[in-house]
Amino acid sequence: MKYKWILFDADNTLFDFTYSQKKALGNCFKHYGLEFNDEIFSVFTNLNNEIWTAYDENKISHEEIKTLRFKKLFDELGYNSVDLNEFNNKFIEQLVENSKLIEDTDTYLEKLYGNINLAIITNGMKEVQRPRFEKCEHKSKFDNIFISGEIGKSKPNKEYFEHVHKATGALDKSKYIVVGDNIVADIYGGKNYGFDTCWYNPNKIRDKNEKYADYVIRNIHELDNILY
Repeated sequence: MKYKWILFDADNTLFDFTYSQKKALGNCFKHYGLEFNDEIFSVFTNLNNEIWTAYDENKISHEEIKTLRFKKLFDELGYNSVDLNEFNNKFIEQLVENSKLIEDTDTYLEKLYGNINLAIITNGMKEVQRPRFEKCEHKSKFDNIFISGEIGKSKPNKEYFEHVHKATGALDKSKYIVVGDNIVADIYGGKNYGFDTCWYNPNKIRDKNEKYADYVIRNIHELDNILY
């Protein structure tokens, strides 16, 4: 193989995080007797993306994310009777319970296992990501799992990728490829550090930063055209 390491982003690259978030948020709203629909989920998704972008840019901390996203959501919806910390804890619990891989990902991980070193690189919270990965039946296929909430640095910061690089043996950077759906955190971040990058872009999105992607795939099985 051309590479020694594949550094996979987790959410919406390996795991269907859109499904998990919608299921988790819907269950939380039901628990509190609140109305939930696709429009509310869309509002939450947009707010959540903005907040995580602020985190990627070092403007807020992990702790601030936990309540800020729901404060903004409830302010917009006019809900003021929900305890934010309690709701966040319920949401995290539901995220863990409703985690699942993207379709066909399991078969491809089986194919890769034993032929190349695999790692997960994620900007998630440790209290969400670590339990999710522990529950995943394919956890043993990954040599390392790097969670920003544990490291103290996040993608796209060079310090995050430097930590990953050192922890995986600090091989020549040409032996690594980052595979992820986030054009800034994964693709710009990986390329800026010196790794090759592969943008997982199933929805054929156009982005000004796509120039940082050495490769673009629509399906994880298309990695065969890059690796072999």
